[in-house]
Amino acid sequence: MQYECIKAKSLLSKKNIEADSWFHINRSFNAYRGCEHGCVYCDGMAENYHVDNFLSHIRAKENAPSILRKELKKEGFTSQIELETETLWKFLDPEDAIRISQKVPRKQVIGVCGGVSDGYQPAEKEYKITRKLLEVLLDFGLPIFILTKSDLVLRDLDVIKKIHEQSFANVLFTITLHDEEMRRIFEPRASSTPERFDALEETRKAGLYGGVMSTPIIPGIGDSYENMTSLAKNAKRVGAEFILFSGMTLKPGRQKEYFLNVIKRHYPEKLQLLEKIFSNNDRYGTPIYKHMPVHIALRGYKICKEVGISDRTIRHKPPNEYDINNQVLDVLLDISYRSSTILGIPWKERKPIIELAKKIERGVENLSVLYKDKEIGSRLLIDEETVELVEEIINTRKSSKLETLLDKALEIPDI
Repeated sequence: MQYECIKAKSLLSKKNIEADSWFHINRSFNAYRGCEHGCVYCDGMAENYHVDNFLSHIRAKENAPSILRKELKKEGFTSQIELETETLWKFLDPEDAIRISQKVPRKQVIGVCGGVSDGYQPAEKEYKITRKLLEVLLDFGLPIFILTKSDLVLRDLDVIKKIHEQSFANVLFTITLHDEEMRRIFEPRASSTPERFDALEETRKAGLYGGVMSTPIIPGIGDSYENMTSLAKNAKRVGAEFILFSGMTLKPGRQKEYFLNVIKRHYPEKLQLLEKIFSNNDRYGTPIYKHMPVHIALRGYKICKEVGISDRTIRHKPPNEYDINNQVLDVLLDISYRSSTILGIPWKERKPIIELAKKIERGVENLSVLYKDKEIGSRLLIDEETVELVEEIINTRKSSKLETLLDKALEIPDI
């Protein structure tokens, strides 16, 4: 394994708040380039990330904390240290101080790790970059999302708990395979499945939000009813609030070649199936769904119903947001997520809901007032069908159409 310290030119991802229906994050970053966990299905190997020797050459962004601090300040966020030391604030009238503080940018949920590389891969034991980044986010009072395959995250529970007490912290563990022998083939240098469940249990006992991201489920290998049910039951056993099941993408090029070579060595009987599923060579790695042996998201939804655990992760509710706006956004994001993953509704049909969710995520007027004044359509610039949906959510806190579709989905075979 080769390690190298590098200087990052930038850190935070795109600026637009997109109303993410999967993880509910607004921005993210990677503390490292490359990941030594060595997961054979890892999307990070794909050429579009421009990281050669992704699994064996780890670049540590040693200046990442200072870059993050500069980027947050540039966007108008103020650190607690600056607030405490800035003499202007000491002499302001209390009401003026409150008025000025309310002009700070809308707080964004930051994905600390779980993007292209894992912030808690073994290199973190030495470099401690992820911990230093957490300390910066604590200073700026920003909510966080963590997704990892390592129990090393327990080392930083002290900082994460402070962030949660101040704003919000949601800690997820990627767990896709119950069988350890199988897990070592596909995730050779990550923490074991029992270690991850134990870490999740400790995380929940610490008072943090937390659950399981069961993605990617490998078609024909991890999608068995036994494997997925075992994961859901163990998630519930350790106190997880949710488990989210989803399938796998496989981009053409070195990611696909590496993965299929591993399949050829360890599961040759599955090679033909997986080659067929990904024979389209889609640039985003999207499979040919009609060739999938199991509808993974539908099976996961059914299993969650059986086990009695949620299939949706926790969303941060901005404290300065109207309650009704938060409730409407919750339902819209559920519609967006479930209509896509479980019901397979095309993006074009979901677009009005996706666009409305973006508007509400970025901040709109009190929807209860707009509803009372019959101005939802004119002020939000949405069609009559979407207006009716928003009005139903305001009145019932749910979407009857979505619930009807999901009830029907339970009757559909997932094979």
